[in-house]
Amino acid sequence: MIPTFATKSTNTSITCFRDICGKKTTRSRNVSKTRLIFRRMSPGGLRLLCLTFVALFFSDHYVSATPPSIILIVTDDHGYGDLGSFGSEDLRTPNLDALVNSGAKLTHWYANSSVCAPSRASFMSGKYPHNAGVPDLLAPRSPGVSLNLVTLAEALKTSGYRTGAVGKWHMGAADKYLPNQRGFDAFFGHLEGTLDYFSHMYYLPRAKRPFHDLWRNNKEVWEEGSYTTDLFTREAKAFIRNNYDQPFFLYVAFNAPHYPLHVPRAYLERFSHLDPHRQRIAATLAVVDEGVGKITNQLEELGIRDDTVIFFMGDNGGSNEPRNFMSGETDQFFTGSSNGGLKGFKGSLFEGGIRVPACISWPGVIEANTVINEMGVGMDLYPTFLKLAGVELSNHELDGFDVMPMIKDGAESPHDFVCWEYVGQFAIRRGKWKLVLNGKLDFWRKAPEVYLSDLDIDPYETNNLANKHPEVVEELKGKLNAWFESVSSN
Repeated sequence: MIPTFATKSTNTSITCFRDICGKKTTRSRNVSKTRLIFRRMSPGGLRLLCLTFVALFFSDHYVSATPPSIILIVTDDHGYGDLGSFGSEDLRTPNLDALVNSGAKLTHWYANSSVCAPSRASFMSGKYPHNAGVPDLLAPRSPGVSLNLVTLAEALKTSGYRTGAVGKWHMGAADKYLPNQRGFDAFFGHLEGTLDYFSHMYYLPRAKRPFHDLWRNNKEVWEEGSYTTDLFTREAKAFIRNNYDQPFFLYVAFNAPHYPLHVPRAYLERFSHLDPHRQRIAATLAVVDEGVGKITNQLEELGIRDDTVIFFMGDNGGSNEPRNFMSGETDQFFTGSSNGGLKGFKGSLFEGGIRVPACISWPGVIEANTVINEMGVGMDLYPTFLKLAGVELSNHELDGFDVMPMIKDGAESPHDFVCWEYVGQFAIRRGKWKLVLNGKLDFWRKAPEVYLSDLDIDPYETNNLANKHPEVVEELKGKLNAWFESVSSN
């Protein structure tokens, strides 16, 4: 039961994935052979083919005859306001902004949690964090996403996709929970939630001792001195080069701008005019932005950009944690991240902790400069990607929904409501109403126990309407209570 509250209140990388993902081939789709087939077809056969295509087009016109490749790019602790296309005037993110502008900007896209592991578990399982088996952060080398579930990678692999993961995993680091055991043909990255960007060591005190955490598949690899964002970009490009002749799913999980905010000095110098806190975020995201540009350029060079869906999102809101500091600053909170004026930070179930920058781009299918103001959430990626791949959703028991009708056709959000729970905080959004119970502004500062907002007129949750609309509070508490009872057993 939820608590009861009173209403008061470089070329060397070319072979990186080759051993696992096969020999590099050409994805020309053999145009000359295709033309020959059409020449040899009878008029009746050609007519039947055209009618079949038309029927498929109008029955579900965002599902292509040849399934598209899918790239999911996720950033870590990325504030809602930390992109030029989402309102930042002091950061430089031209490649991410171009990606946003090339498709649909999702202004009301949410993470399923205000911290990373549960958020990632949701989009990899299509379920709420509790139903995925990861309601909270994961201890080092612990289990993760329930082994009873089919992961997104497993589902797409069964459907003929090559699957690759690059970057931060943080969905289980015990045996049987590793990326290669959860559906990924190839993996390069780190298993835990954070690491040193240059030495690739894990230092957090929750571990008994520091340890090295960089892996290629199930083998530890050493590239000390190399910046992780550059490594992950290199590996993402290599996977694309070696698999572009067939549909692939590539999960690119940058560990930036998560603490520790290590960044090459050259990038810091670009932003020497900014406050030292803000400078760190700006520089860290500049490297990520360049990486995204290199990935999209790789697709263009191979001639497969129009055949590739790219979805980008942050895993939770921007962080104000003191451990973002790189030296002995005495400030109580880190102020470098911007959530665009939204209330709260990472760790909070107010908007600043869970609403994230997001977009989807598919040239020729999703119109450029589209803006979607309907609600979507991370667990929706699983059914959406499966539908794009031509997979029958009725074979999967999911909490998320296919959001392509919302994105492509202007339909309303498929969600009547969405709920959250994190370490005793509870939240529900239904339409314009957002209720937070036992909320916090971050990991430490408490908010009023009952907080109701009308997001249509108050997107920043500045006015608590709980006393003014007690009937709305009771209705939402009832739905929240029923939801929590349904997931808490997991």
